[in-house]
Amino acid sequence: MFQVHLWAGILLGLYIVVVCVSGSAIVFRNDLYDVFERWTKAGPTHLQSQVIAAGYATMRWFGDLHGRFFLGASGMTANAIGGFLTAALCLTGLVIWWPGIAKWRRGLTIRANVGWKRLTFDLHSAMGFWTFAILFMWGVTGGYFVFPEPFRAAINYFTPIAAPLVPQQNVKPGSQVAGAVAPAPLGPLTRRPRRPLTLGGRILRDFSYAHYGNFGGWPVKVLWVLLGFAPVVLFGTALLMWWNRVLSPLARRLKETREASLETRVT
Repeated sequence: MFQVHLWAGILLGLYIVVVCVSGSAIVFRNDLYDVFERWTKAGPTHLQSQVIAAGYATMRWFGDLHGRFFLGASGMTANAIGGFLTAALCLTGLVIWWPGIAKWRRGLTIRANVGWKRLTFDLHSAMGFWTFAILFMWGVTGGYFVFPEPFRAAINYFTPIAAPLVPQQNVKPGSQVAGAVAPAPLGPLTRRPRRPLTLGGRILRDFSYAHYGNFGGWPVKVLWVLLGFAPVVLFGTALLMWWNRVLSPLARRLKETREASLETRVT
């Protein structure tokens, strides 16, 4: 399991860093669009016009990088597969993180007065634990956006996603409806049916809310932006551990083999 986690992390690490950092860049995208729209309606100044043009272009660039890697539909498919692999990487990390019942608290903190190798391991272990849930969620929901049908089928098996249509009551202005006076309509009366939101529908809706941080207001969005940089630390510490455990011993063995070969030639 450790070897799977090590090599999968090395191969997927850069991908995860790019996806998460670009995701952090677009967390406030809709909020920026609202500001740009208000400026446009009010008649923007020359500076505001430049900011609007640059802002839209920047958000589109980061959005395309985050969702498609500039590869269109093929990029979306690859990104979804990468999301599922990221979730699997999180699970393997959680398995090898477990230090045992007597020592599990050590995996939650970073100890001081230790060597740089131990510090690197503690940093990777602690940050991996505290960010496991959100990285796992980002991976799963990222795959859901591209391949929704398996998720819909699984949720619908336990609880219906779509509720029966309920026709809206057609009432006249000024009449009493459940103790309230019906307001005057703005246009012709319609009887379009409405579909109440079921538990399954709320679960699917919450996938989007959780992925983009669209709940809890700007404090949650700020937290999502900061957590998007956690993979940078995880990947950096993983590279250091990879060097320490794999590359450095390999380089030492190659050096010793080369030196032994030169000595044999001399003798």
